[in-house]
Amino acid sequence: MREILYNEKITLPEIIVVGDQSVGKSSVLEAISGIQLCRAQNICTRCPSELRMKSTANIEYTIIHNSKRSEDEAKTLNDMNEISNAVTRLTKEIADEGTNVSSTPIYLTVYKRHIPYDLTLIDLPGITRNPLPGQPKDIHAQILNLINKYIEPVTAVVLHVIPASVDFATSESMKLAKGFDPQCLRQLIGAPKIDKDDNIAEKLLDRGPGAMELKLDCIAVVNRNQDEINENITLKEMKKCETEFFLKHPEAFQYLPDEFKGIDQLVKKLAIIQQDRIRSTLPRVIEELRKKIEKKRFNLKIFRFL
Repeated sequence: MREILYNEKITLPEIIVVGDQSVGKSSVLEAISGIQLCRAQNICTRCPSELRMKSTANIEYTIIHNSKRSEDEAKTLNDMNEISNAVTRLTKEIADEGTNVSSTPIYLTVYKRHIPYDLTLIDLPGITRNPLPGQPKDIHAQILNLINKYIEPVTAVVLHVIPASVDFATSESMKLAKGFDPQCLRQLIGAPKIDKDDNIAEKLLDRGPGAMELKLDCIAVVNRNQDEINENITLKEMKKCETEFFLKHPEAFQYLPDEFKGIDQLVKKLAIIQQDRIRSTLPRVIEELRKKIEKKRFNLKIFRFL
């Protein structure tokens, strides 16, 4: 449905995930979705990736394709462990080998048991400033233009992934989004690496240096680090580690409400945002569709008389 409406230039509410390269964006998405995504030493996400999570009570499977192919050519994966390699192969097909980026989206629909909410996220390439070998000199501008294209519509909600130790206000993705949403009404932050900032609780509550006053709040999350990935710590085990982290650091988080802590709270927040925005924009979408149908019917009548 989203692809059909996109081709008709009708925008639906979307949650766009942005951030600098290598800030933990992939880890946050893995924690949200519960699936292993592709990883690379340098740039990993090289084209927009629309991740659609659907709850199922039956067999788990994934459908993957890109916009250059019809849905009839989509590939079905019955093993969740194949997703990472499938995304990597499709990325190379779209953007070639190496480190170039492309604006052609990948669509990944995951049917999985025990998903608390159906959720759709669009992951964009991380912001990189210095070209890697083989990248065009204007790679930074290319990525910014791609991000701007997705975050400009008023229907877009922007999820920034910004490490806790970074000044939220000076983050480049935040500066971009404020250009289209100066009052920060449709932005939120997922803040990993919270062990790197002793004042993270204050920042999450929009207080103190580096804080941002956002309508949709900031939520602290604990990602798997590289050692934990190498040790094959599962995403399920990591959730337990995250819970233990907050319990072991009461001095830092005792006054922080639960809704600001943990990946489950971030998922819940995103689901509520998505549901509310779809509900509020549905009348507009229906009206736009009605007008387009009427126009096509009119054109068809004219064509019959030619």
